[in-house]
Amino acid sequence: MSAPISARSLKRADKVLTGIGYVAYPALLLYLIITGSPLLLACIIIPACSFGLITLLRIAVNAKRPYEEGKAENLLEKQTQGRSFPSRHVTSLFIIASSWLLVCEPVGIILCLLGCAMAYIRVKGGAHYPQDVIAGAIFAFALCAIGYAIAYSL
Repeated sequence: MSAPISARSLKRADKVLTGIGYVAYPALLLYLIITGSPLLLACIIIPACSFGLITLLRIAVNAKRPYEEGKAENLLEKQTQGRSFPSRHVTSLFIIASSWLLVCEPVGIILCLLGCAMAYIRVKGGAHYPQDVIAGAIFAFALCAIGYAIAYSL
């Protein structure tokens, strides 16, 4: 049996994975600029629109977080009230992964795996319910699939 994951380890992993997203997205855009890819505009507009839609959905639903309802310990020491559904951290990482999948599948796959790790951390840390992170991943893939399909058809 393995030892429980400490709050400190969860917080550190959460910050590292968030940081990877902050690096992976500009790296994608820089790569597209350097290579002169016609995907550049789509890889700016579609993630921005997807992120905006998810933010509006979170505000509209305003679901409580597990730590607010006393159903989980707040191991990530979040202060946010409500706006649990869907997880914006997970959605963001999967939006970035979806965009990378168009350009470089191995990088996209690695980012998807890191998105799964982020989902685990957000649930284990008490910031989200499983449905919050699952919905975040599904919304990210769905919005990007629709957005990039439209972009390719233009």
